[in-house]
Amino acid sequence: MSAISHDGVAVLRKSDLSKVPRPCRSDLDLIERVDQALDVLHGKWKVHLLFFMARGVRRHGRLLACLPGVSKKVMTDTLRALERDGLVARRIFAEVPVRVEYSLTPLGWTITEPLITLSEWGEIHSREVTEARAQYRNATSSLGGPRITQRSAAA
Repeated sequence: MSAISHDGVAVLRKSDLSKVPRPCRSDLDLIERVDQALDVLHGKWKVHLLFFMARGVRRHGRLLACLPGVSKKVMTDTLRALERDGLVARRIFAEVPVRVEYSLTPLGWTITEPLITLSEWGEIHSREVTEARAQYRNATSSLGGPRITQRSAAA
């Protein structure tokens, strides 16, 4: 495939469009499953709460203390969403005052390993991401927009 430049933007020749690989069904299925998993974790505080519960923090007040800046309502809504998705179990004790504890379900524990792996990836590659962002920022600020380079057919 070769690219031509049109007003500084690399574009494919019309004859090359038939060579662009189309996503296969298995790729689309994989992407859909990743989207479903990310939807379960979507939200500012969900990952935080999962990590704290994996470390043994279970009481509502202690969880709230671990998340400076979150309101009681937002944390409660987040815990309910995790409970709805089957990652967290809520246990209410018939005491005065009422005591509520949250814990990870067996399903909730299964997400901790991928989260730790993602954390390790972030630690290993954070410098590369920071450098890439700086290079991008420098390229876009010097040209007034993203710089697009022409690729050869060998690329």
